[in-house]
Amino acid sequence: MIDRKKAPTVRPFAKMSMPSENKEILDNGITLHTFSGGEQPICHLSIYFAGGASELCGDIAAKIMLACLTDGTATHTADEIGDTIDYNGVRVGSTCHAHYSSLRFSMLNHRIADFLPIASDIIANPIFPDERLETARLRAKAQIETSLQEVSTIADNAFNKLIMGKRHPLAINITSDDVDKYTRPYITDMHRQMICPAKAHAFLCGQIDSHIIKALRDFLQAIPSIGLGYKASVIPYTPCCAGTIDTIPKDDSYQSAIIMGMPAISRADNNYIPLRLSIIALGGYFGSRLMANIREDKGLTYGISAALIGSQEGSYLKIAAQCDKEYTSAVINEVIHELDNLKINPPRGKELERLKLYAATSLAELLDTPSSISGYYATQLLVGTPDNYFELQQRAIDTLTPDIIAEMADCYLRPQNLITVIGGQR
Repeated sequence: MIDRKKAPTVRPFAKMSMPSENKEILDNGITLHTFSGGEQPICHLSIYFAGGASELCGDIAAKIMLACLTDGTATHTADEIGDTIDYNGVRVGSTCHAHYSSLRFSMLNHRIADFLPIASDIIANPIFPDERLETARLRAKAQIETSLQEVSTIADNAFNKLIMGKRHPLAINITSDDVDKYTRPYITDMHRQMICPAKAHAFLCGQIDSHIIKALRDFLQAIPSIGLGYKASVIPYTPCCAGTIDTIPKDDSYQSAIIMGMPAISRADNNYIPLRLSIIALGGYFGSRLMANIREDKGLTYGISAALIGSQEGSYLKIAAQCDKEYTSAVINEVIHELDNLKINPPRGKELERLKLYAATSLAELLDTPSSISGYYATQLLVGTPDNYFELQQRAIDTLTPDIIAEMADCYLRPQNLITVIGGQR
């Protein structure tokens, strides 16, 4: 019998390893990544077409195009496509990333053959009906206008310009007026340019056997080469001067949104993962320094987070919180205090054990499902993580010490380098 009054024994993780994927280049040039596993007879297929927010001057146009793929083709109406998707229990999703736009199909294995003809049609032959496109544009406008009433969006947009560069393509703020130019010819041209299998990647995972792999391989190989594909536009960040503070008033808001950050070392640097772990100690989980001090002890905010965000363009620290306007200065001062404190008083003992256990648990979660394992490999494509990133993270967690955290804080987390944005402040 389990004694529920007694805490379970906590044991360190044994050595973990990321299962390998299979990779092949199909006849039409698309790169297929496969990983088999799972207990349910389902599979997930994600297709990444070259061309994302950086190449398309923002992500709104790509999101509209992807969402409208199921709105009708030359041979099927939107209702017919919707009925086929629903009847076969398929889930269709889409995402626009920095340099790729992706379609995701989650399918029941025994229904794959019934769905693939429709999938082929919506990828190769969408017609983007004007009335459906107009609805998508109106929806996008409403979302933009609504989000711009939120102090968190206002602060986030301003911070992106400061940390990435005022004219950086990933810092562009699309307005509702900009959406008007996403006409049917505009969206059609974007689609035609994007459908280039030679520059695309497909990730297939789930309980797959040779028959399923063959069916999906045949489906992918039949995707026509319609356009030349987008060439990746990787432009390094050009951050503003250290110490910059930008205040954006919004009198009708009761809260301030605070974003603080600074440029960081690239993923290629040997100290990137130790720095990431140090930032987790600062504000990357519920037991972090910022949460314990600013939320739990002083009650200045409901939540505060810190993260190291790395991409092919560069990396940066981002600390974000919202608070009552009266507490804005106090929150900023406490963040600065915790940055200094991390250097002179790094986590030790139980705190260090909790940090390492949290980091190891997060790493272990990547091994939970075929989808999360496939997602790990997709991340290599999207942000440029190295082939042995999983092993490097595990080694960094195992060898993490207070001295390493103090060194990371001293070298890379200096308060004088902070860039600060306050949205909503009077």
